[in-house]
Amino acid sequence: MNIVLTGFMGSGKSAVGKELSESLGFEFIDTDKLVEDSAGVSIAEIFDKHGEAVFRQMEAEAVEAVSEKDNAVISCGGGAVLNPKNIEHLGKKGIIINLEVSAQSVYERIKNDYSRPLLNSNNSLSEIKRLMKEREKAYQNCDYAVDADNKTPRQIAKEIIKILDDRKINGI
Repeated sequence: MNIVLTGFMGSGKSAVGKELSESLGFEFIDTDKLVEDSAGVSIAEIFDKHGEAVFRQMEAEAVEAVSEKDNAVISCGGGAVLNPKNIEHLGKKGIIINLEVSAQSVYERIKNDYSRPLLNSNNSLSEIKRLMKEREKAYQNCDYAVDADNKTPRQIAKEIIKILDDRKINGI
C-alpha cells in the first residue's frame, strides 16, 4: 500500500510526504526528484530545453515506475494528475490524497521562487488562480482531499494518518 500526495505547486507535498514517511516508516519518493536525477538537470532546464511535453513524458515514466513500489509515500508534481494514466497507475497500489490550498497561500509560499517553470516569470496571484482552475477537475479524481492551509506538515500528516486509520485502510 502506498500513500500518494498530489496538489498544486507549493501545497506542501514534499514536506508532508517526508513527515508522513517518517511517521509510518515508509520510503519517501518525490517524482520530481526522480525526473531531475534521471535527466541530470533541473525541471526548469527540462522545460527550457525540451518543453513541457518532454517533461510530462518523463514524469509519466517516473510515476509508472514508483507505482510498483509498496509501503511508500509518493509525492507527485503538481501537474501529474493531468494525465489520467498517472492516476490509474498510482491508484493500483495507492491511496491518492490531494493537499488543498488556497491560491493566496500558494502565492505567499512561492512568490519569490523562480524555479517553477509554469509560473517562472509570472508568479502572480491571477496566474496561480488560472492554473488552479484549469486543474480543478483533475484534482477531484483523487481518493481524499485534505485542507493544507495554515497547517504544519506534521499536522497534515497526522490528519492523513487519521483518515487512513478511520477507514481501516490496509497496510497502515
